[in-house]
Parts: sequence; structure tokens; C-alpha cells
Amino acid sequence: MELVLPAVAVRRGPEGNQISYVASFTFGDIARLLDDGRLYVPNQPDLPDFAQRKPNPVRIKAIAQYILETYREGTTFFPPICVNVQPPPTYRNGNVYLPYHSVTLRLTDGQHRCFGIRQAIQDIQTQDLMNLGMLSNLELGALLYSGLRLDLERQAFRDQNLLAQRPGTSLAYLFDKRSPSVLIAKSLMERVAQFQGNVETIENGLGQHNPKLMTLSTLVMATQHMFPNLRSKKDLEERTDWAVAFWIAAGSNFFNELWALTSVQERKRQREQSVAVSAIVFQALGLLARDLYLEGVSGEDLHKWLVKLGEIDWRRENNFWLERGVTQVGAQGNPILPNTRTTIDACHRVLREFVGIIPLSSTC
Repeated sequence: MELVLPAVAVRRGPEGNQISYVASFTFGDIARLLDDGRLYVPNQPDLPDFAQRKPNPVRIKAIAQYILETYREGTTFFPPICVNVQPPPTYRNGNVYLPYHSVTLRLTDGQHRCFGIRQAIQDIQTQDLMNLGMLSNLELGALLYSGLRLDLERQAFRDQNLLAQRPGTSLAYLFDKRSPSVLIAKSLMERVAQFQGNVETIENGLGQHNPKLMTLSTLVMATQHMFPNLRSKKDLEERTDWAVAFWIAAGSNFFNELWALTSVQERKRQREQSVAVSAIVFQALGLLARDLYLEGVSGEDLHKWLVKLGEIDWRRENNFWLERGVTQVGAQGNPILPNTRTTIDACHRVLREFVGIIPLSSTC
């Protein structure tokens, strides 16, 4: 019994035996090969053939969920896995021939993708058996190495993972057309006048020479605070309209100069002197928005609730922020703003007080 894969030979080096093959496996084949032990992951540190990291169950579950959410639309995008074939396969007439009961396919890259595929197939067998065939027939690209020694297999793992680089969070959000929270945040960039031209969409952070007000990743995080655990696009337009109304109302009650596009020097001064131009405040505002949304406050009434934001003394040197746990004293004796959930929660409590959701005296 053989597994026959259409493949293209790829010369990896100058020597005649340094050949790899570009091929593909169906999702069903991947699940079956894992179950049979033919697709083998050398991830046990106590074994002499150790050549992989340990699997992460959370990542596997997330990949399975990603597959189940995207496969019907044909938008499951995976890079090829990499497999070391032992013993070296036979290649002729554009096909790789793998003797099923004697071959070992050692994964050098892609174990989480493969485990995620198997998990997705197991899930669909219990949840949506009618689409099992569709999912099982999808294909995943594979780069097949031919009979690498263990030391070279480990080198391949190192090179594939060390040389790879994930995109920055903001850039990943900019390119995302699927996540409801990201779609809302990108709509806010376009529809909220105060955000136009003020959101950094490429870089992860705001360097000292960046005049933008916040990063897209901060705006997405604030949106996730506003609508936690949002996975469905149901009522997305209504939620987006409400979020737009919230930020317009919030922005109109901040100092006007905060939102205006400024010079690099002026923005630097604002960051040094004001709490308002910080990621923790925008995230805390997202939490405040969640409170108002759950209270059923309409978009038309948001301005009435948020008008008191204009009464806040946002100066970083104001001892009020230190007393409320929003700022801390830095090594040089200056107030600093740690971007932590504890700080965000402290700022959220302050905002709740000012808009009147809870009495001022009830917050520590």
C-alpha cells in the first residue's frame, strides 16, 4: 500500500542528493497519518530523536476553531508544513511514492497546524457530520525533505522557526478582514473624526518621533473591552454605530488640542505631561463603554453621560492619579503609567466615578 503524492522536485543545494519535494496532503490524510503514527512529531525531550518543541494545547484548539470558521469560504490560509521523509522516498513521473507501512514522516515544522486539523476533523464529526467530506478533502501544502540526518533535521527546525517573524500586531489587524472587533475598530478609524489620521496602523508602538495618538492594536483592544467575547458578526452594524457614537461623545469632551494633529515635539510634550494620551486611558474608556452599553444607554444619550470627562484634570503630575493607583513613582521620581491590567482597571474606576455610574465615595 502506497501513498502517492503529486510533487515537484526542488534543488536545495549544489549536491545531487540535496533535493526536496513540494507536495500536498489532504486534511483527511493528515489526521489518518497522525492517528497511525506515520506522521510523527519528535517532541519528547527525553527521547534521543528529540527535534521539536512541545505542543501547545491552547494553540491547537485555536487553530481548529480557525479552520472551522473559515473552511467553507475557502479562506483557511496556512503556510506549508515541512516533513522529513524516512527512508528517502521514490520519485518518478512527477509523483512521490511513500510505502504506507514502512515510511515515517517526521514533522520539522507545522505540528500545531496538523494537530489543529485533526482536532477540527474530530470536532466536525460530532457537530457537523454533513460537511466532514468537504473538510477532509481540503489540502495543505508540504515541503518534503528526503532522508535528513537528525542533526540536519534539528537545524531545519531551528532555521524555519528562528528566521520566521510574525507581523506586528497593528499590521496584522490592518490586514484582518474577518474579526468582528477588528472590523469595528477599523470602521472607527474612518468614521470618528478625532481618530482620522491619529491611529498608527503599521508599527506596534509610538516612538518618540511618531505624532499619532494611538496604535491600531490599542483601538482594537479597547473595542474588545467594549464588546468582550465578540465572535459573531450578528448585529455588527448596530454595535459599530453605537461605538462610533461613544467615541464621538468621548472625544468631544476631551481637550480639543488632544485630538488635533500636532508636531512631533508637541505630541511628545503631551505624552510626558498628560495621562489622557496613553493606551491605558483608551482601554479604560473601552471598559467604560461596555458599562454604558450594558446599561442600555442609547447613542443619542452618550454625550450626557460623558460630558464630565471634560472636568477631569488629566495632568500626569496630579496626585489624584497616584492616589488612585493609575500612576506610580518612577526611578527618577517622576510619575509613570504602567500599561498593565491593574492600571487599566484603576483608571476604569476613576472614569466610572466621573460619569456617575457609581458614587465617588464607594471607590477605594
